[in-house]
Amino acid sequence: MTLYDLIFTRIPASAPARWLAGRERNEQWVILGLAAVTCIVVLWLGIWKPINDWRDIEHNRYRNAQMTLDWMRANEARAREFSAAGKAGGGARQLIPVITRSAEVQNLQLTRLQPEDSGAVSVVLQSQPFNQVVKWLHQLEQNNSVTVARASFDAETEPGLVSAQIRLQ
Repeated sequence: MTLYDLIFTRIPASAPARWLAGRERNEQWVILGLAAVTCIVVLWLGIWKPINDWRDIEHNRYRNAQMTLDWMRANEARAREFSAAGKAGGGARQLIPVITRSAEVQNLQLTRLQPEDSGAVSVVLQSQPFNQVVKWLHQLEQNNSVTVARASFDAETEPGLVSAQIRLQ
């Protein structure tokens, strides 16, 4: 079947074309106009708008990533200075306020904090909710880059409570 056959033979012989031919001329124009508008709306909503929205979203993601990269480049030297200062000494002294503030946010009672010569901090917790302790340690790692070097948990008699000895660095 050729395109010519389709356009000039098959389509005029179809039921919708015969139905349209049976209408008055003004009705035919209205129906064809509505069909054209419907096709345009379907193309707009089905193809153009999703592609355009995707492009806008990806462009915003690119701009945000570029701004983050620019900020990281601008602050690289400062971050290296802070890192070197933390390794040079006083690391435990810098960790203690971070540890205590984050424990307060998680409603944890720290029994003892002890700075070590290596820059780490030993923390002791007594009868604290296990889930809160785990959330606190996760938050410390994610938000403050504080890592757990060693941890020891002991179950308490009441379910869900633990005592812990944790070494943070």
